[in-house]
Amino acid sequence: MKKRVLLVSCEGLGNGGVQAIMMGIVRKLSDDFHFDMLLFTSEKRYYDDEFLTFGGKIFRIPNYEGNCSFLKRIDYYVRDIRVFMQLKSIFNKEEPYDVIHCNREYENAIILKLAAKYQIPIRIAQAHIIHGKRNAVCTLLDKFRQKIANKYATERIGCSESACVSLFSKDVKYQIVNNFYNDDIFYPRNKEVETNKVLTLVQVGAISNIKNQKFSVEVLENIRNLGIDAKLRIIGFDMDGDYKQQVLNKIIELSLKEYVEFYPGDIEISHVLSTSDCFIMPSYHEGFGIALIEAQAVGLHSFASDTIPPSTNCGGVDYLSLSLGSLYWATKIVDWFKCYKPDAIDTSKYKMSLVINQYKHLYNKS
Repeated sequence: MKKRVLLVSCEGLGNGGVQAIMMGIVRKLSDDFHFDMLLFTSEKRYYDDEFLTFGGKIFRIPNYEGNCSFLKRIDYYVRDIRVFMQLKSIFNKEEPYDVIHCNREYENAIILKLAAKYQIPIRIAQAHIIHGKRNAVCTLLDKFRQKIANKYATERIGCSESACVSLFSKDVKYQIVNNFYNDDIFYPRNKEVETNKVLTLVQVGAISNIKNQKFSVEVLENIRNLGIDAKLRIIGFDMDGDYKQQVLNKIIELSLKEYVEFYPGDIEISHVLSTSDCFIMPSYHEGFGIALIEAQAVGLHSFASDTIPPSTNCGGVDYLSLSLGSLYWATKIVDWFKCYKPDAIDTSKYKMSLVINQYKHLYNKS
């Protein structure tokens, strides 16, 4: 009989980095394990239908989905209680699980504690991001959650040293498991960059302040001011309507509307990457940045902020400080474009076909 695994998402099953990892696990290990999925949105998203083809169930405990900031704040503070009660009901109705694999950062805490109460033997907490500064109340709540998660997790894993320290602290045992990319989809296209044509930049990631798309728009303006015909492609779901409007306002302010293209997060990203010239990732922080690996896997040279873990460099990344400004970034990109030569890129250690065995080992621990 297959072991039963409950995968706990960070939110829904949209086309994001965490979700891509979970779906890769399901695709590769469904012959050995039965997977169910716990989501925190009522929306049907990119991977929902595909996940159901593997025979598992989707459970939903939606967060508050309205637009009232006050109710959002209240929901955040009472969410643990609501999740505890609804997940308890799920555990009472379903066959016992052998593994619970949580991808919900600090909110893993109450889920792991309940899983321990229901004697789920393998309880995995996974760190995906580096947490920024919060207000005093949230910081105290997260510290409390950290202690609970560390107590009840049997395995602590993360995509980088910094992500693990951010979620678990440096004083506990954890294991780094590389984020992987789907090497069946992302692979070199043997493309050459033609320096006499339009330079196409591409950025992948949720449209949000952390991903810093406004900065990319400013970089584009400076590249064009340096005499290079260039355009920018932005791929990602709108995670913050206010921030996207700021990006749109910046595009209009700089008269760049015809040079910036938006693509939804559920587009075939590998195709857009393979028809672009270079990748830009000016994030304020990232737990890892799997999109950088995917970009290099198709052969794109990348320009990324120096807050991103250097382990993402497979031979094709220039790390730049955001404090140096968009003109500096633009100058670096133009210099690369004028003197283009292919990078010696090796993304093999991040291939799904290799990393997946680490998850199989974790799920089979007794």
